[in-house]
Amino acid sequence: MRKLYSLLVAVFFFASSFAQTTVFTDDFEGGLGAWTLTGQWGTTTTQAYNGSNSLADSPAGLYNNMQTTFATITNSFDLTSALDANVHMRTKFDIENGFDYCYLEMSDDNGSTWTIIHTFNGENNLTNWTDLTVNAGGFVGNSQVKLRFRFYTDAAYQADGIFIDSFRIVSDTVDNAPPLIVHNPDPHFEGQADTNFRNVTITDISGVASAIMTYNVDAGPQMTLTPYDTNGNVYTFAIPPQQAGAYVDYSITAVDSAPTSNTSFSEIYQYVAGNYISHDNGVVNTVANFTSAGFLTGVANRITLDGNSTLTTALIRNYVDINNPTDSIEIHVWSDNNGNPGTDLITPFNVFPDANLLEPQRMTRVDLRPLASQLDSLEGDIFIGFEVPNGSAWVCQTTGTNNRGKTLNNTGNWANATTTYHFRAVTTEPAFAPVADYSYDAANDPTIVFTDLSTNNPNAWLWDFDDGTTSTVQNPTHTFPQSGTYEVCLIASNAIGTSDEHCEDVVITNGPPIASFNPDLTNDPTVFFDENSQNNPTSWSWDFGDGNSSTQQEPTHTYSLADDYTVCLIASNQYGSDTTCNVVSIDNQLPIPFFEYEVLANNIVSFDNQTAAGNPPQTFYTWYFGTGNDSSNAVNPSHVYPNTGGTFEVCLKASNAIGSAPLYCADLELENLVVGMSEAQLLVYTIMPNPATDLVMIEAPEGRTITQIRLFSVDGKLVDLQGDQVQGQVQFNVNGLQQGIYFVELQEADGTRLKLPLVVQ
Repeated sequence: MRKLYSLLVAVFFFASSFAQTTVFTDDFEGGLGAWTLTGQWGTTTTQAYNGSNSLADSPAGLYNNMQTTFATITNSFDLTSALDANVHMRTKFDIENGFDYCYLEMSDDNGSTWTIIHTFNGENNLTNWTDLTVNAGGFVGNSQVKLRFRFYTDAAYQADGIFIDSFRIVSDTVDNAPPLIVHNPDPHFEGQADTNFRNVTITDISGVASAIMTYNVDAGPQMTLTPYDTNGNVYTFAIPPQQAGAYVDYSITAVDSAPTSNTSFSEIYQYVAGNYISHDNGVVNTVANFTSAGFLTGVANRITLDGNSTLTTALIRNYVDINNPTDSIEIHVWSDNNGNPGTDLITPFNVFPDANLLEPQRMTRVDLRPLASQLDSLEGDIFIGFEVPNGSAWVCQTTGTNNRGKTLNNTGNWANATTTYHFRAVTTEPAFAPVADYSYDAANDPTIVFTDLSTNNPNAWLWDFDDGTTSTVQNPTHTFPQSGTYEVCLIASNAIGTSDEHCEDVVITNGPPIASFNPDLTNDPTVFFDENSQNNPTSWSWDFGDGNSSTQQEPTHTYSLADDYTVCLIASNQYGSDTTCNVVSIDNQLPIPFFEYEVLANNIVSFDNQTAAGNPPQTFYTWYFGTGNDSSNAVNPSHVYPNTGGTFEVCLKASNAIGSAPLYCADLELENLVVGMSEAQLLVYTIMPNPATDLVMIEAPEGRTITQIRLFSVDGKLVDLQGDQVQGQVQFNVNGLQQGIYFVELQEADGTRLKLPLVVQ
């Protein structure tokens, strides 16, 4: 669709001082080296304003039919520093009115896109040269501006074309130009039934200070709109929905940000609100004549209505020129009679076509709203057209038939047309019988909320819930009596008709869940539990088989020891609960660090690594001796401590491919060798074997009596233990305990409590 350059009315304010620069000039006396030409373009001596030559689209005489040719300034010109520009020329032209055109076009992107800034059309304008100035202020600020003439002709009439002389492009350092308004109007009064969005491109070197749209409906009071949206230079206006058939006129006003507040006004654009129906492409190849006294006395075009609607407007594209006048036409709307116009749906009436000498192909709008009662509830095919009561009437046509046109001869018979006529229609929004559809919300199963999604505006509903009950509410809420699958069906109706039955299976689960889960051992010993219980549980209780639990729906749990664990899930909802158990086999575990030590002479300490192996079994060790940064990676290291003695925290880190276990640390108390050995006797208890798998014996030193023994896990939990004293020894059995580190707490007769580490394998 061509862009329209709208500067019908412009308000210019001129500064007291300004600088103008001639960017380009050509009087065509020195040839056409600055131009790139196609088609017949060239210079001629038959017409000249200045000198003896002018530029012409067809210097040898009449222009050719069916052509689009160009005369383009070859090199782009730089308007980066300009604030305004004008194109000046002298012109003469003889161009078939309403069919052939010459367009003056400019581009701000070196010819990638073009905008029409002036249109030449009209016949017999060869007597005097016209001094033409076209403002190009909308293109300043750009470095690659181009200009061209585009000449377009159709298939019939030929004339002398256009002559151009004394051509100049002049830039200005003062912004005297109003904003450039470019709008692509929908052709032939085309509108929409809903909100009509209109995109308008508005540019100005000084910026756009304001842009408004003014519109009226059926010649009523003017109303004003501000932009609905803006995106760069594109302003979108939203004209509210109007009644089908309403005539809407609108225009745009823009003010720039220059000190002079230059203002531009677009032309007035028009459309008919409603559902627009067109069966042609709008291209005019020829025209046809119908006469009251000739062989063809009438013409009709078949219009297809997709749904039930009211016809509000008929659009008939007539034609007129000075040699082919047109008379009144008698408007008809016919029913369909087996592919031909049938009976009249309205009483025919006369209108005078809107085509005129300035707009010879203008579409005639025929307002049918006063006949709404006769044109209501139409559906399928109808025919719109006219008969010629007196004189003659011309219409535009496209070569080739769309199989919709009909011609009426003077014997009263209809025949198929061999061309396509531009007859269109506007209706109310088509109405259809509903198409039933619905969705449902089972969040409160067995109480289900149904939402009607039927299209085409139903006003009656019939629900069948497949449990012996029904409803006529649009959006019912229904409680099903028990679990199961129900085929719920909906029928929707309106004034047009009744829908087909739409059915869906609704699954109801109103009993206890069926607990189920799958363990994911990809990251053994860390397990992800994928819960997939049925019947919508609302709470979960997990027992991981190692003394730990969770209430998450899908927990992740890390096991400390390799073993087989029985994992159980209890899934519950308001109706009850269900339990399921699976055995989870853990292959990997971290090592369990532990050590003992022996103090040798001169505070040399030998460490005995008693770490329980993990899986994978390969273990790496790091010892921290508590003396600054001293460390070792040996399995059983020795370390020399200061002779001054003291208490040192010794820690062992054990790692395998899975990771590192928590540090095992113990305090090491050493005597001060500088002041001599303490005479105090060390109380030494012997625990063996250590590590242990079943029977463990603890031997007390002479003179000491064990009165109580208790066993604690590494996390401080008391372990149930049965011990016996046999001949000065205490023995107990650790068979059945999980692997790990434990502490044996001994209480002597005087109340002294001691803790001894024990590793259970």
